[in-house]
Amino acid sequence: MDREELSKFDGKEGRRAYIGYKGHVYDVTDSRLWKSGQHVKRHFAGRDLTEDLEKAPHTDEVFSRIQPVEALTESVAQVQSVSSDEFKAMLRDVYRKLHPHPMFIHFPMGLLSFAVFMQAMFLFTGQPSFETTAFHCMAAGGAALIPTIASGFFSWWVNYHYATSNVFITKIAFSALLLLMCTAEMWLRFSDPAISAAGTGVSNLYNGLLFLNLPVMAIIGFNGGKITWG
Repeated sequence: MDREELSKFDGKEGRRAYIGYKGHVYDVTDSRLWKSGQHVKRHFAGRDLTEDLEKAPHTDEVFSRIQPVEALTESVAQVQSVSSDEFKAMLRDVYRKLHPHPMFIHFPMGLLSFAVFMQAMFLFTGQPSFETTAFHCMAAGGAALIPTIASGFFSWWVNYHYATSNVFITKIAFSALLLLMCTAEMWLRFSDPAISAAGTGVSNLYNGLLFLNLPVMAIIGFNGGKITWG
């Protein structure tokens, strides 16, 4: 099967979904990861994906569960000639060497989670040092969200071409929500250093926002995992 024939199997309008990889054609029609011939709105059936999938986070083991349909001629992807595409491909290679978003995301996740733990310890024991540590971790975690979100948008551009599937929209929306929550928490704490133990409505709001960081981060992390692993 050559590229022209392969292009007819794009998984749309009831057609089967075939992809080319390292000289073979694979039928991914029944895979839940290739609904309507698309995989994370980035890879499309009916094409030779040798070059793209070699740079994917998973290994060739994913193909061990799929029997090749037949051989593919001319399986080496053609080099893109458009300069803008070449520039994006270069940035994609740099991204995959440095992994900025997966690296940065550990800082706010770890710091904000520890802030919740320290705040719980303060509310349970009344020890002021726990509250101070919680505030410092929360402030540092909130600041770390800025490069984390920025690198996430960079990844969304170079790796996923601004795909607008639900998983991306959900992750972006909850990331923005987390940043707003941390900003509000820092403003409340700076406005009243004793807010954690004040026992007022504003105090309850502050503590509530701080503890809500955990489920919001869980949603972000879950959707991030879906983007990477499907």
